[in-house]
Amino acid sequence: MRYIKPALLVSVPVLLAGCAAAGDLRVPAVAPTTPATQALEQAPAFAHMASDLPPDARVTYGQLKNGVRYAVMHNDTPSGAGALRMRFGTGSLEETEEQQGIAHFLEHMAFNGSRNVPEGEMIKRLERFGLSFGADTNASTGFDQTTYKLNLSNVRDEVLNEAFFLMRETADGLLLDADAIERERGVIASEKRARDSLVFRSTIDQLGFLTKGSGLVDRLPIGKNETIATMPREEFVRFYQSYYHPENTFIVFVGDVETSVAIDKIESYFGDWQPEMDLVPPRPVTPAQTDGGRIGYYQHPELLTFTTLGTLYPYVDRPDNFTNRRESMLRTLGQRMLNRRFSRMIDAGDTPFLSASVSRYAAQETVDGMILRVRSDPDKWAAATAAADLEVRRAIEHGFSRAELDEQIAVARQATETAVERADTRKSFANQEYNYASALSSAFAGERVFTSPETNLANFETVMESISLADVKQTFRERWQGYDDPVVYLSTSEELADPESQIASALEASRKVAAAPLENRSPAAFVHTEFGKPGEVVSDTYLEDADAHLIRFANNVRLNFKQTDFDTGTINIHAQVGDGFFSLPRNDEGFRRFAGNVLSGSGVDGHTNDDLRTLFAGKRVGARLLLRIDSDAFDIIGATDKEHLADQLNLMTARAAAPGFREETASRFRDTISAWYPTHDSTPNEVAKKEIPRLIRSGDSRYGYGDLQDFQSPTLDQVRAWTEPQLKTGFIEITVVGDVDKDTLIAEVARTFGALPVRSERQPDYEDERALAFAAAPDEPVRLTHTGNDDQALVRVYWPVPGATAASTYYQLLVLRSILRNRLTDVLREELGSTYSPAVGIEANPQIPGFGYVLAHVTTSPEQTDIVLKATREVGRKLAAEGVTSDEVSRAVQPLIEDLSSSLESNSYWLGALNDAQSDRFGLERFRQRETTYRAVTTESLQSLAAQIFGQGRSYPVFVLPDVSDDR
Repeated sequence: MRYIKPALLVSVPVLLAGCAAAGDLRVPAVAPTTPATQALEQAPAFAHMASDLPPDARVTYGQLKNGVRYAVMHNDTPSGAGALRMRFGTGSLEETEEQQGIAHFLEHMAFNGSRNVPEGEMIKRLERFGLSFGADTNASTGFDQTTYKLNLSNVRDEVLNEAFFLMRETADGLLLDADAIERERGVIASEKRARDSLVFRSTIDQLGFLTKGSGLVDRLPIGKNETIATMPREEFVRFYQSYYHPENTFIVFVGDVETSVAIDKIESYFGDWQPEMDLVPPRPVTPAQTDGGRIGYYQHPELLTFTTLGTLYPYVDRPDNFTNRRESMLRTLGQRMLNRRFSRMIDAGDTPFLSASVSRYAAQETVDGMILRVRSDPDKWAAATAAADLEVRRAIEHGFSRAELDEQIAVARQATETAVERADTRKSFANQEYNYASALSSAFAGERVFTSPETNLANFETVMESISLADVKQTFRERWQGYDDPVVYLSTSEELADPESQIASALEASRKVAAAPLENRSPAAFVHTEFGKPGEVVSDTYLEDADAHLIRFANNVRLNFKQTDFDTGTINIHAQVGDGFFSLPRNDEGFRRFAGNVLSGSGVDGHTNDDLRTLFAGKRVGARLLLRIDSDAFDIIGATDKEHLADQLNLMTARAAAPGFREETASRFRDTISAWYPTHDSTPNEVAKKEIPRLIRSGDSRYGYGDLQDFQSPTLDQVRAWTEPQLKTGFIEITVVGDVDKDTLIAEVARTFGALPVRSERQPDYEDERALAFAAAPDEPVRLTHTGNDDQALVRVYWPVPGATAASTYYQLLVLRSILRNRLTDVLREELGSTYSPAVGIEANPQIPGFGYVLAHVTTSPEQTDIVLKATREVGRKLAAEGVTSDEVSRAVQPLIEDLSSSLESNSYWLGALNDAQSDRFGLERFRQRETTYRAVTTESLQSLAAQIFGQGRSYPVFVLPDVSDDR
């Protein structure tokens, strides 16, 4: 379960690419009439029914006789899988004073006993069916909605039945047992405590400032300590029966199932649902005050510095239609052009701000407006604010150039065309990329029409034929009307004696500077297109089990290639160059970060990163250069399509053969680190990131990080001396996975990477650099301190696993991790109420063959740390001494096995499996042993592994506690 923080910067969907709803309406809307449903009856069941925008024909919509609405879509990516979402149109805004936090609390109670599922059994049932249902991904609660989520790794009939059955249990079968509620109070309090950071507090304070008068901050989904601790069962029942109603429910199913089958499941499991009482109407939203000239200030020594300026006006509900999407597109083009100016200024190194951006601000329909958000050094907030404010005023007064507009139109067109190309292979569900389940659910919630990519492209071109610079300028001015008297909010570590007067004076001074027109500029054509005579292929080996080719060129460049159609039109490329992390000439994290930022931010010889953005605008071209911890190469990563493959490989080759080293980039990094470093110890997690990696590796200074000087002292010459020889002559292995034929790819790689001078044939062993020693177990827990909230603490326990990197051990560790997490959840969360969600991780990097560990991570209160440590160690001891049950093994293994087929239809999986296929071959080894190892796991093998890990008394415990010293 997770609590959704209120979003302060709410951006409307870009251009005309709307999300959510479409298709044929299966059943006419016939719902029981109640005071609340009368309003629903007057409105269309779905947004497309009152819009001139055609819905995506792939989606079938319907409404059951009891009012339940649904959207069903057949999608076979990944094959044999699906996603189920159930959304209730209620959240924290419907809570009374006595119920604050009850919507989120009720979400937790969905897993604490229902009509046919005893308390504690729901997740176990899901795991037995191979369903992934982690504690942080199963549901979410916001101001006006609560959504339950199931990702189905297979859609066999019995799995579909179980998924729909459990959703129906949640809809009207919760027991809401008084004892179960009592046990869950500590869990909710722990979750609230874990999220209560300084950043969160300043964010809520800003929300209150920008939505003044609306009462929004008095209805945060996480609730209040007082009501969390005292709400009686009667309030839960009242809220549940008032808002969990058929006519308040929307169900989404997307997956590799015929739509008729999915609809039959919805009708079968939800058709007989009848509520016990009338639906209570939603509470009307109170508009926020929109008066200009207000000033807000929030100070804490550990905060980063941000200034927010904006113009606010009353929120107006705009129906989703072509006219309003056109207006949204014009507004977005203006935003993008101004944000592009900000990034150009930062890239040039001639501005006092570290970052700046503008966006629409629309918080829960209480207010609308546009805001400018500026990050800076604490002592430069006034100058940074003035510089960014000047650019907003410049855009309002003088507008934009045709070249600026053309660049953003090209970027938008490319994204819209790519969406059309990829429409048939977008995922039913995914964590970070576009997926249909989330898109349909969010579109319904936003009362938007789920239009097809083809419709979006056609609408885009229609608008592009008619708009002008004047149109964009006019829309920009209209949206920023009132900015002459803006609201201003400063969040900073800087303590101001008279903040309102000082902020007002700074703004007044900045406004005295006139906004002159901007001078136009355009970069020269990309110069890195010729690299020499195309290379010759000297070997080509086919791997039948992976359906991949291992190719080698005469200059020793390796190419690993797998052709796929998992993501139509997409080609993923990963080039590994040189020796990377293990060749660090200066063994500290500050140097690694400095070097990585210089390489990634300096562009290539002759072109800044800003130049590259302009030169490749409208093309699917981009390349990131990364220097990652424990990586044996510099990584150059990109994705493209066949049309732009040549440009993509030109750019990636230039990143290696002609790296840029810019002092402006180095200076910007130093400024950013200087602003960030004083805040690094403001949370337990940040302290853990700094100190623990070094501690558990026996003090190795390449891990964690030290003082500010470690980041500031490296020089550009030091970075150049280390990286340039490796990038220009070092080992190269390229992996390409995607929608391109072999001959085309070989020709392009031969022309680029294959044409470079001869590269190293192999990488050095770096045996000493790879040799890590796990720290000796301390007699007492290591105690670190943070300067954040006094009621937050962190307990981490590390157990060494020397053989963790062996493929068979690694996959057994993944199974054991799941079992350990479940047991820690049972003890720490359910029995002790000491934490919200204990986490378990493993370290098993094959690049460090003698080093690995299992980690337990528990956020708790300072007074609970000893109890948590004792209980955590006891869970490990019992695993070692008593072993695991066959049911635990089955529930841990089954989701992993069920996920195998989906992962094999993923470009990203194959990119990882093949990226060292001609050097280390770790990825291939893991690919070949994965399924075999999972299916061979037994209670005996896991107990043997657990005894090696938890039975040796070698744990390394760390507490991160609040700093209570007098001089804090």
